[in-house]
Formats: sequence, C-alpha cells, structure tokens
Amino acid sequence: MVAKKTTSTAAAGQVEDAVAAGKETVEAAVKATQDVAEKSYGQAVELMKDHAEKTQKAIYGGYDEYTSLGKANYDAYVTAMNTWSKGFEAIGKELYAFGQESVEVSVETGKTVMSCKTVNDLMELQNDVTKKNYDKAVGEITKISEMSVKTVNEAIKPIQESLTGTFEKLTKQVAA
Repeated sequence: MVAKKTTSTAAAGQVEDAVAAGKETVEAAVKATQDVAEKSYGQAVELMKDHAEKTQKAIYGGYDEYTSLGKANYDAYVTAMNTWSKGFEAIGKELYAFGQESVEVSVETGKTVMSCKTVNDLMELQNDVTKKNYDKAVGEITKISEMSVKTVNEAIKPIQESLTGTFEKLTKQVAA
C-alpha cells in the first residue's frame, strides 16, 4: 500500500504542479488582458480629451473670430461715418463760402448798377456779371462734385477693406 501512496502522492504533486502552472498562465493572461485594457482605456480617454479640446476650440475659437470680425466691421463703419461727416462738413463750408461770395458780388453789382449812366452800360454790366456768375457757378459745381466723389471714395474704403477681409476669413474657414 505504501507504493500506491507514493504514486498517488507523486500524481497529486503533478496535478498540483499542473494546477499551479495553469493558475500562473491564467493569472498571466488576466494580467496581460488587464494591462491591454488599461492601455486601451488610457488611449481612449486621451483621444476623447483631444477631440473635446478640438471641438471646444472650433466652437469657441470660431466665436472669438466672429466677434473680432464684427468689431472690425463696426470700426470700419465708424471710420467711414467720420470720413463722411468731415467730407460733408467741408462741402458745407465750401457752399457757405460760395453763397457769401455771391452775396458780396451782388452787393457790388448793385452799386455798379447805380453808377450806370446809359442802358447800354447797364446791358454790358448785366452781360459781364452773368458770364462771371455762370463761370463761377460751373466751377463751384465742379469743385463740389469732385469733393463729393472724393468723400464717398474715402468713406467707402474702410468698409470695403473690412468686408473683403471678412469674406476672405470666412471663405478660408468654410474651405477648411
């Protein structure tokens, strides 16, 4: 019976060794699976974090960009309105000076009319004054027209530049 016990003890030792080896294999497999899961989980968390940051930048970065574009456009309109006001102020001053000069010429013409001795003198004076007034009016209209065109061109320039910049930035964002 002792021989059986030894064989059984040897067999039991082999079974225990096989179980221990199986246990080590299972533990190693579980450990490897756990390591892979932890690594994958870490990568997934990092990937989600990156996507969240990119999304946040896209949403709020775009908002900041739109805000700056709006401010730039507003500033351009303010600059344009200031230019417009200054230009029309200059035109108003020019018209006032023209009117004042016309009144002075009319007073001088009235004095000269009183000094005319014949109807021919009066007709010559009227002819000369009419030509001078016509030439002066045409010159003044030309000057006011040029001032108006200059004012409009200077006033529209900041708006045009701002809108061009806005459209360029927006089309780049849409293309991207």
